[in-house]
Amino acid sequence: MRMSEFERPNNDERRDNPFFAIHRSGMPDDFTEEDLAFAKELHGLFSPEEENLPPYYVQTLLDVDDQRFEPVVRGFEYKTSARVFRHLKLRRRLFCPGTSPLNALSISMNDASLRRSALTMMCTFILIMLLTLAFTGSSFASGVAILLRGTHESGVYANKYPVGMVHAPNDYTPGPSEPLMKQVSLLTVQQQLRFPIYWPGYSLPEYTLQHINFYVGLDQQWADGPMLEFEYSPSAPLALARGKDDIWVREFKPRTDVLQLVGEGASDPIEEDANGRARAIYVNGEWDNSASDGPVWVYGGRGELIYQIDGVVFWIAGNQQNNVDERDLMQIAQGLTHCCVMQQVGIADDATPVMQRSKDSPGPFATDVILVPSDSSDGGGPYYISVGSSQLPKNVY
Repeated sequence: MRMSEFERPNNDERRDNPFFAIHRSGMPDDFTEEDLAFAKELHGLFSPEEENLPPYYVQTLLDVDDQRFEPVVRGFEYKTSARVFRHLKLRRRLFCPGTSPLNALSISMNDASLRRSALTMMCTFILIMLLTLAFTGSSFASGVAILLRGTHESGVYANKYPVGMVHAPNDYTPGPSEPLMKQVSLLTVQQQLRFPIYWPGYSLPEYTLQHINFYVGLDQQWADGPMLEFEYSPSAPLALARGKDDIWVREFKPRTDVLQLVGEGASDPIEEDANGRARAIYVNGEWDNSASDGPVWVYGGRGELIYQIDGVVFWIAGNQQNNVDERDLMQIAQGLTHCCVMQQVGIADDATPVMQRSKDSPGPFATDVILVPSDSSDGGGPYYISVGSSQLPKNVY
């Protein structure tokens, strides 16, 4: 026996192997001469026809689920190239030098007349931009509106105080024989209201209902008809310890789309839906008109919850310093119940006296400002109205 019998045949001895018949095999068409030479050399070492395979060849075929053997995605080489250039902080050319639009532009700009024309166009464009910013600069300072779920665009509008743009509410002068205040029943109130009465079925343990105010004939630009208000006062021991800080529940039907103007970052929506409308809005603080530089928003102190049921808007206010927080006001809002339901459980019309007033006593809402997006009467644009005329600063007109 000769050792040559165990020697591997060379390429010349295997030239008749079908593998090397390139035209009859499944070789890729884009193989270069170097690729063909490497394939011949590789086939000279390993012959699949004779089951002479590379190491771990079978394991590689069987382990198809291994991520290392998955085929690369389309564009892998471009992503790898971009990642390498970005990692090395190198610049790479996105266009070929001959077809780059920037290169073509630079060639065409060699002409002096074209350069002058382009410079003129650029200066004109910059001038138009500056004029646009000058005349529409206020639009860039527009605030953010948070809307309630309901039929009207009611909610809050967070922005700076519009000095010189706030109007006083319409003054109402009663007739000579008309008293400024008189006592009426709930039945009379319901007959004059343009919405059903919602009774606060829940109140804080330390507070009791003291007054029910019914505002008639105020001719509010933002309220459709009369307004109803419930005022809860703390008990005697609590009043002596904390001072007289009532909880107010005012309900009205908006005449048009109205938003309450608040300071930036002072409002938080509660339970927003997919459209960004909130179930309720909590407002932290109020406007302070005593500042010398104009009204500023003061956080803390008053806390207000804006709520809405079937087109009726509720303003519920309390003092945060008396531990009346957002949760307490939300419990009051959730306890609002139709008055007819309350009558069925034994509450009579004359159980609590109602004082009909011809002059508004805004109380904790005195410094509030209402933004009316559009004036339906004369087609004008948005404007601001102060809730309490007596609390207007001198420089708001």
